[in-house]
Amino acid sequence: MSNKTGRLARRYDSQRARVRRIRSGIKKFGKWGWWVWPLMRLSGLPIVGRRLAWMAGLPLGHYESKRQLAQIRTYISPRAQINCPDLQIGPNCYIDDFVTIYGETGGSVVLGKKVRIRRGCIIEARHGGKVIIGDDSGMYPYCTLYGVVGDLRIGKRVGFASYCSFITAQHIFSDLDRPAHKQGVTSKGDIVIEDNTWLGMGVRVMDGVHIGEGVVVGANAVVTKDIPAFSIAVGVPAQVIGTRKKENTYSEDS
Repeated sequence: MSNKTGRLARRYDSQRARVRRIRSGIKKFGKWGWWVWPLMRLSGLPIVGRRLAWMAGLPLGHYESKRQLAQIRTYISPRAQINCPDLQIGPNCYIDDFVTIYGETGGSVVLGKKVRIRRGCIIEARHGGKVIIGDDSGMYPYCTLYGVVGDLRIGKRVGFASYCSFITAQHIFSDLDRPAHKQGVTSKGDIVIEDNTWLGMGVRVMDGVHIGEGVVVGANAVVTKDIPAFSIAVGVPAQVIGTRKKENTYSEDS
């Protein structure tokens, strides 16, 4: 087989595979596949793209029903507010209604693959801070993530229940003659949350904290210091009360 014939054969196989993927994608959405699939494929266009995404979601209903659109390509609700010059969004992300992503003065936001941000969440990056969210991580409604001065780094497959808050800086309030909001901010360092962690509803994580892999933090805890990997922590301030690791056992009969 000549090189030209081989190239034609590979191109033909590639086109057939593409057609199969399109047909499979359309079938996932049942009778509305013919409407949903082409609109979402075009939703990356400038100016009209988010309106096309909204139109694609019309037959699917409200709220979480639109999440399946992210299987085709990243879904950004037309009701989301995004004003972040240094923003990177990976493939197949889901950004729900009334999400705010804002960046200024050197701040940046990076979303990995399949990141899910549900309605009412706020992500801000200011004063050189970064908010970085790893692949397949997600948050439920009304979480707030602030990368101010320091960075907020979130690993892969991390989950936050509703109303969790993270801030990498604190207001200075040492001068009694000036309001705290006019004294600037200070930071103890970045917030780092490693892979496969879960934070319950209303958890607060303060600047300089490192949460290890596989940690579970109970609802309404305030995390002010590092938590070792695979720990279970609760309370104000958060205290480690157990571990998710099974203890090694030894038997002479084994």
